[in-house]
Amino acid sequence: MTDTNTARITVANQKGGAGKTTDVIHTGGALAARGHDVLLVDIDYHGGLTCSLGYNDLYYDTSRTTLFDVLDFDQMESVNDIIVEHEEFDILPASEKLANNKNIQTLLEAPKSRERLEMTLDELEKDYDYIIVDTPPSLNVLTDNALVATGNVVIPVIPEKLNANSLQIFAKQLSSLEQAYGDINRLAIVCNRVEQNAEHRDTIEEIKSAYSLPVFEIPKRTDLSQSIGEGVSVFGFGKENQRVEDARDLFNEIADLFDETFEKTAPEEVEA
Repeated sequence: MTDTNTARITVANQKGGAGKTTDVIHTGGALAARGHDVLLVDIDYHGGLTCSLGYNDLYYDTSRTTLFDVLDFDQMESVNDIIVEHEEFDILPASEKLANNKNIQTLLEAPKSRERLEMTLDELEKDYDYIIVDTPPSLNVLTDNALVATGNVVIPVIPEKLNANSLQIFAKQLSSLEQAYGDINRLAIVCNRVEQNAEHRDTIEEIKSAYSLPVFEIPKRTDLSQSIGEGVSVFGFGKENQRVEDARDLFNEIADLFDETFEKTAPEEVEA
């Protein structure tokens, strides 16, 4: 069973293109690079994290036992059999089955429909320091499962007016879930692909004024795509240059917040 000291975090926003998957991969890489045992969970029906890290075959292979299957009461223990060992972190891959509307309707109508992922993660045999969940770009039963399972959320957003307005819709969804399942801790807002223009600067200031949360800024120029193209985070990337170093610094700041919030000391820090 999962250690109660495991920190579980969802990265979610109902609007697509906000940078959720990118944030999950690089933050997971930052935590793993400092010695933490990390599990990335892909409950996005698009399978963006799974495919970005090179596991397309697992996403499209619906003959295997998948994440959707282990959400069933009778198969939850099988979650341990479908975890993939990546060079940086472990991965619980998504499946095309999550994109099947009939499957999602079945889950929605099932008992404890929004508690299935929490119950499944409770069956993990390995004690992870962090479990980070990537979610669909929508407010559906899969996103709700992630939020209920973790009780913590990081909200990525592109700092444009329309995207910032979506934060209000997401806040209402969180409040609705909290009435039924308890508090969900808002950890931070991550502004992705930030450009040095008036709209982005003004929107970021509005976000900072409206939400009493840490706000991280990831510049558009940050070199994030090359490493993902090779199936790793910037921390597992072999290329060394200033842009890569800048990217590592940015995601280390998010990892610092996590370690501070959950009172975790990285193994490398203990050794030092």
